[in-house]
Amino acid sequence: MSTQTASAFWKAQTEYPFAFTRKRRIHELNYLVPRLAKVSGKRLLDLGCGDGSLLECLLRLTDFEEFYGYDIAADLLRDIDPRVRTAVFDIAQPGDLPQVDAAIVAGVIQYVFDDSVVDALFARLTAPIVWVRSTCTLQSQAERVVKDGYASNYRTLPETIALLSRHHQVTAVDRIYPDELESAFGTKQFYFEARRRT
Repeated sequence: MSTQTASAFWKAQTEYPFAFTRKRRIHELNYLVPRLAKVSGKRLLDLGCGDGSLLECLLRLTDFEEFYGYDIAADLLRDIDPRVRTAVFDIAQPGDLPQVDAAIVAGVIQYVFDDSVVDALFARLTAPIVWVRSTCTLQSQAERVVKDGYASNYRTLPETIALLSRHHQVTAVDRIYPDELESAFGTKQFYFEARRRT
């Protein structure tokens, strides 16, 4: 039960997005694009960008001028639009992060079992605003799933807010996917809007 299991799973991925991710993309864009339009600045980071498909949409739908896509899976980064500056990035062994005006961290922190690693990442993420998508359990305590080479740490909603609030003020929590696109296993995807504490 570890971050290493989850890291190994994602490093091995060569096909992304998964079919269910493609169905969710329009809902994600409907959520993010109007919020990103309110950001003053021109640099955007997608940390955990996978194959860059979200960033490639945002290239066309936003006024940002510099795009950064960081992910643990090098194979997924190789075919991303060349206008996106890419880097392999492992949050368990972090390197430098670019200075950006906004960041998206979608579908990342639920694969990190050690809260201190998530805390260290958000301490270093200096974007004034960040949108974090994470899968949370609806149970009263966190659920850890390790099965068939897959691992995930489904924190509760209050646990996730508390973790993000160490360095950011969580200003909004939203569910953006309709129930038919959510998991049937007692978890839901939430977007957390968080502003960097000054």
